[in-house]
Amino acid sequence: MSTTLERPAAPSDLPGVDAEGEPRGSRKVILWVVALILVPVVLFGGYTMFIMVLLGSSMGSGSGECTTTGTSPTSSLEVETTGGSKRTLGPTELNHAATILSIARSLGVSVKGQQIAIMTALQESGLKMYANSSVPASLDYPHDAVGSDHDSVNFFQQRVSGWGTVAELMDPTYATKAFFGGPEGPNQGSPRGLLDVPGWESMPLGKAAQTVQVSAYPDAYDKWETAAQQIITAVGGSVSCEGGTVVGQAAYPMDPGYQMTSGYGPREVTVPGASSWHAGIDLQQWPGPCGDPVYAVLPGTVTLSSTLWLSIRHPDGFTVSYLHMYKSERLVDVGDEVTAGQQIGVTGNVPPSGGCHLHLAVSTTGNTNPAVAQLTTAGSLGAPAMYADFVNPEEFLRLYGIEVCPADGTCRRL
Repeated sequence: MSTTLERPAAPSDLPGVDAEGEPRGSRKVILWVVALILVPVVLFGGYTMFIMVLLGSSMGSGSGECTTTGTSPTSSLEVETTGGSKRTLGPTELNHAATILSIARSLGVSVKGQQIAIMTALQESGLKMYANSSVPASLDYPHDAVGSDHDSVNFFQQRVSGWGTVAELMDPTYATKAFFGGPEGPNQGSPRGLLDVPGWESMPLGKAAQTVQVSAYPDAYDKWETAAQQIITAVGGSVSCEGGTVVGQAAYPMDPGYQMTSGYGPREVTVPGASSWHAGIDLQQWPGPCGDPVYAVLPGTVTLSSTLWLSIRHPDGFTVSYLHMYKSERLVDVGDEVTAGQQIGVTGNVPPSGGCHLHLAVSTTGNTNPAVAQLTTAGSLGAPAMYADFVNPEEFLRLYGIEVCPADGTCRRL
């Protein structure tokens, strides 16, 4: 398989660099030795769980509280079933949804998997943390309501007789990880979590939920499909933390099934004119067809659309760039506002390149987000000056719970 490569861009193509290769404004690399790790919070005998955002970095870790805001007010949200029924969710339900979504992203679960989980929790509990009168010990843990169905507890209504101990299942983090399962899941495949179900991503959403839950009402999950989308948009809108704000629900840059043909950092090159210091990552759908959809990983404003580069500046000042898309096939242009997950074009083969692919790059020039500022920059690793403020897109996307090329076999590194 050929490795796809590209040349260093002309200095005037680079975000934050003028035609002579000098920075537009001073560059200041701030290395904050901090990571923001959310914790459960018990308030006045009630239960409120704030979302977890893992800010991975080789620079160390710390802690701080985070809350959620979004494109819709998160204190209250009216959702609608496919049948037209409406339900108003309050802060308690929305914070539980935020917990599910943040853990899903930390596990690298796709947006489809996130939607299935929210649909399941809506059907099983209305996104409330349930104790159970038949399981007296569950009443000793923070809860929003009390049920009596068998020995089922929490917002997924997982049974104590099969899914875990009372203490484990009344822990929202454990319950969510158990629902997803997978190689790192606490249930070790029995009972099966969503990631343990072969072919779940190709199933209808409700069927995938039913395969995990084995409910007596197998068709009940379907009606929550639209509501789950509403919640993901609203709750996933932003994460505000002490010392920094991560704005926007992150999305994967391409549909599942891509491979990484070139990673970040120094490399050997065979394509004439290509850079030996790769300030981004290359993603390709084998066998490398042009025309695969490319999505914005975060919201922002298009600031550059040159022959090679399409750049989108985030509200926090940093810029995410998407290279090699043919300009005639781009769906956005300079000045356009884009949302996370919005298709912005398709993969192309704008030279220099060894095949159709997407090059994803992140420049921190102008960044105001302390969480992003703590990432190691290319300049400190010996990259050419024109790439000094670029960071590893994999490390960057982990701030938003996205593992762009997970080690579960869904993405191969060449």
